[in-house]
Amino acid sequence: MKYFSVAEAEALIPELEKVFDAIMELAAKAEARAEDIRRLSQDEQRNISELAIEKSQLQFLANGMNERFQKIADLGAFPKGLDPALVDFPHRLEGKDVVLCWKLGERKITHYHGADEGFSGRKALPRSQRSAS
Repeated sequence: MKYFSVAEAEALIPELEKVFDAIMELAAKAEARAEDIRRLSQDEQRNISELAIEKSQLQFLANGMNERFQKIADLGAFPKGLDPALVDFPHRLEGKDVVLCWKLGERKITHYHGADEGFSGRKALPRSQRSAS
């Protein structure tokens, strides 16, 4: 497992923002498709072929989202969700395994939490660990 420095994790923020923009665009399209599927499923005169097409398009969008989440994982980080959009980076802090915690919209990495804790366990990084800029 790769351990990230704060600077290494922060260097990935622009790429993560692009990936999450793409994921969110796909998620919006997927939600629209899911709504179409719900509507078509309730229609007594449903068109089976149209329903099958909508379901396959929804699966295509889901696969695209998964591919983009995998891009984050391929960087060595852990995508933790979309709402809110979170990424954890393995890190060593004072000899302990922790994760640097980044949330979409944050310009810097300023928080961490234990590897077994979630977002609600976020703590501020010691000033000595934060990037200088």
